[in-house]
Amino acid sequence: MEYNKDVTSTIPAHPLDPSRTLEIDRFSKLELTQNVGGNETTQEPIHLPEGTRNLDKVITKPLCSFEEMLDVIVTKLRVLLSGRAGFGKSTLSLRVANASTDPNSVMAKFKLVFPVKLKQMQQTSCVLEAIRDQILPQIEKAVLKKVIENNEADTAFLLDGLDEIPSHVLNSPAPEGGYGIKDILYNKVLRRSTVLVSTRPHMVDFAIKGYPRYTHVKTLGFTIDTAKKYITSYFATKGAAKNGESLISHVKSSSLMRTLTQVPILVLFMCIVWENLSRLPEKLTELYTEFTEVLVSRCCDESENQVALMKSIVRGLGPVALDGLLKTKGERLVFSSQEFEEKALEDGCRLGFLQQESFTSGLKKMKVVAFLHKSKQEYFAAYYFANLHHENEEEFHERLKQINPDNVEAMEYLLRFTCGISSGSKATALILEHVQKLCKDRRMRHGFKLQKLTLLSLFESGCDDLADKLDRPTEAQCDSQEDLLAMRYYLQCLRLPLVELKKLKVRVNSHEELAPLRRFDSLLHDETTVNTEISINCRLDEWLKLLEEILPIDDIMSIRRFRVTVTYTLSEKADDEILATSGVDERLCDQIELIVNMRPWSLLSERVLGSLSRVYKQIIREVALWNKTYDDVIRLANALPGCDRLTYVDVFDTNLHGHLAGVAPLAPPSLRRLRLNSCELNDDDVPDLISIFPAGHFLVWLDVRGNAFSVVGVDTLTAHLKNLPILIVLELQYKGPDRERVQQVAKQNLKPNVQLC
Repeated sequence: MEYNKDVTSTIPAHPLDPSRTLEIDRFSKLELTQNVGGNETTQEPIHLPEGTRNLDKVITKPLCSFEEMLDVIVTKLRVLLSGRAGFGKSTLSLRVANASTDPNSVMAKFKLVFPVKLKQMQQTSCVLEAIRDQILPQIEKAVLKKVIENNEADTAFLLDGLDEIPSHVLNSPAPEGGYGIKDILYNKVLRRSTVLVSTRPHMVDFAIKGYPRYTHVKTLGFTIDTAKKYITSYFATKGAAKNGESLISHVKSSSLMRTLTQVPILVLFMCIVWENLSRLPEKLTELYTEFTEVLVSRCCDESENQVALMKSIVRGLGPVALDGLLKTKGERLVFSSQEFEEKALEDGCRLGFLQQESFTSGLKKMKVVAFLHKSKQEYFAAYYFANLHHENEEEFHERLKQINPDNVEAMEYLLRFTCGISSGSKATALILEHVQKLCKDRRMRHGFKLQKLTLLSLFESGCDDLADKLDRPTEAQCDSQEDLLAMRYYLQCLRLPLVELKKLKVRVNSHEELAPLRRFDSLLHDETTVNTEISINCRLDEWLKLLEEILPIDDIMSIRRFRVTVTYTLSEKADDEILATSGVDERLCDQIELIVNMRPWSLLSERVLGSLSRVYKQIIREVALWNKTYDDVIRLANALPGCDRLTYVDVFDTNLHGHLAGVAPLAPPSLRRLRLNSCELNDDDVPDLISIFPAGHFLVWLDVRGNAFSVVGVDTLTAHLKNLPILIVLELQYKGPDRERVQQVAKQNLKPNVQLC
């Protein structure tokens, strides 16, 4: 137990440096499942070259906590823990061993707990020798065997990495005077001891073949929330909490990065790179190349040539990966083992790029293969595709033609990786030309998406000279940091300014995404306008200061091209976030508009109200409140008198009956739309509603859906609304028995041009 306390209290913090560790309790919760009793199955179709087959997949149930997994281990004698490469199996095994040192854990029932790394068993299959080599070198083999035999029912073996032990060692005869790993797996010896064995999926069949009664637990990796907790914990231990927040913002801004966070080891890679560079590589191909090289170096033997091994893997996996993506009936992410060359399949599973599982399908048993992540399939497919132009130009063009208006958007990462890998070759120019042709196709409804794909592919390639060969857009849209980086690169590469570009729309959600806008104006023509939309939920003051630093506020002509809309949703911690003491820089005021959203959980304290009134009132354009109290609405109204840019006010699901007059400060002359949805208003509130909008007010849109006005109330209200000169929409959506009468009265009173809903 002393060994377990010393060795299992930390986990690796770097894939290539075992001396760097984190405390074990810093590891985030993994998503775990267990096969239901009786191994009940459900059918799942897969599409193979020979046709569609239904796989019999065992029904699973979630294990909601690590403690539930421990309960499984202490109540079942043989437990199989499987998961893809980098999904946290080894760390789970360490945590189980560490739990045995806690007297309050269910694992404390065991007197002896032996965590054994099967990868280190290179010479013999004897588990006693492994324990002596790895844990208790001073104990004689015979003594160790005697101790285990005397405590067989109170002993647990944690065998980590069944897929990593050499096959000749695994299958060697049981040693004399010891216990062979295979005999333990197959429940031929130590049958009263508890055994937890972890493995990648391709070795599950080996274990179950010898002992079908394993309880099977799977790790599914992280969710986005547990990945965020891991990142936060990683940087908190280093006193760099803000770095963690920045990485989380970066991950959340990309759909691909969000899916990658399912793989714990990739989250660790991201943390290491971010800690070192305060960013991830700007080009996706560079990031994936780093990931791939680390996976190879982590798993290959010291005697192997990593470069030659990587080339061999690409040649073996690339054709299957590309064929799966370009299938005419839709992409294929699951394959039969027979589609791969034997050596490529073996190496792919060993290095963690592939996972192989066995299933029944009717009376047939099948081995099914998938890549670690879809983007890994795209990466290997891209390597093969990029080299295909040199090796078989005719096939390259045939494959390129398979990318058509129906599937081109789904091929984004294949094309970006290919351009990054083929940089400088003719393949890059041909791909860019092909995507532009598809962009012009009349069937393509989402032109901006293909325009962005073209620029992203150019950026990945690094081929400056190809920029002038691309179509010159009149409008463009950047929805992420990578879009903005690609647009900046394109503008920098052009030999002549892009005078054709009239409108550029930019959407960002983090400081990192906004950063590429710095000095962006120098790349734009005088007539180009930049509309920037920012969505945030914290640190509004920091954002406004950052905008002052990034935008060219010292240049009157340049700053006028920028229009910034900040949508700020107050969080439950708003008191700690609105800290500004001075107003917004006057040079920025005319270019920025603030939308304030208050959700049910948003904290509307006096400090927040004071900041909105003193500092931000001059830029507030819109306010929206959901399910807030009447008191919150009135306090906000009293904090914003004279807010002469306030244009839109929305109040949802708040009881304003009898108190509507208090909302009047939220209806300045600048107001153009007022929504009072489901606010429990009735005819008694009509006079107060009328008083808010005196005759001549320039209200354009009034929405009072979900309230309880009668025919009389509607008659009174609409008779007044005809005095509002530019009103064009009134939303009532009256659903009572007098619906037709209400419609008739409203239409009679309102001007003909007013739309009644």
